[in-house]
Amino acid sequence: MRITIWPALLLVATLAGGEELFLPVVVQKQGQEGAWWNTEVWIANTGEKLARWGAVFLPAGQANGELLRADPEHEEELAGYATTVRTDLVPQGSVGALRLVVSPGVVVAARIYNASGRASSAQVIPGVSRDQALRRGEVGHLLGLRRSAQFRTNLLLFCPGPEGATVRVRVLGERGDLYGEQSYGLGPGSLLPLDDVLQSFGVARAEAARVELVGSAPFFALASVVDSRSGAATLHFPLRPASQR
Repeated sequence: MRITIWPALLLVATLAGGEELFLPVVVQKQGQEGAWWNTEVWIANTGEKLARWGAVFLPAGQANGELLRADPEHEEELAGYATTVRTDLVPQGSVGALRLVVSPGVVVAARIYNASGRASSAQVIPGVSRDQALRRGEVGHLLGLRRSAQFRTNLLLFCPGPEGATVRVRVLGERGDLYGEQSYGLGPGSLLPLDDVLQSFGVARAEAARVELVGSAPFFALASVVDSRSGAATLHFPLRPASQR
């Protein structure tokens, strides 16, 4: 696996005595069809020594180059083997990503849940490092995407790097027919949410659509397939063919 390093960002993590992790999407706001999406973040110290962590919120829909270089406003301690659960890291009414600077041995995940659904529903997103992003020129595939009166698919693109990225999105049907393709520009540290993305490509109904993605710089992609009857959402991560790994 190839690791891309940006010296300025590595310096920030080093000064904080730790490593850099990202939650590519977090949300605390009203959604479609009466949904209310909340995020809780789990931060766990897997070692016996005292650890530290800090978080920076990166708002969606804008470039966040300065926030990629900024030290966390608040750093907190975490006792050996302890886990903290936080529900206050995402501003009310906001969608974005979280950048976390953590001590070695600290792991992070987020639970994003619909508080107004008729059933308990949630999706869990792990904290990821830069080397887990889709690399420049590498093709990622999101499978099993749906569009109907009951289901819709949201696509989320996040660029963790300081130079930004252009991501090419191709939407294909079950028989391999191309519904359409389009390029999207991402600023440094920018999250781009694309709601009901299949409909935006003119797809009225699909049970197993596939999205191909390729970027000019490392980026993360996620798809969320939402069931409008229950408010439940299913998270889809991009797959890489074995030949690309």
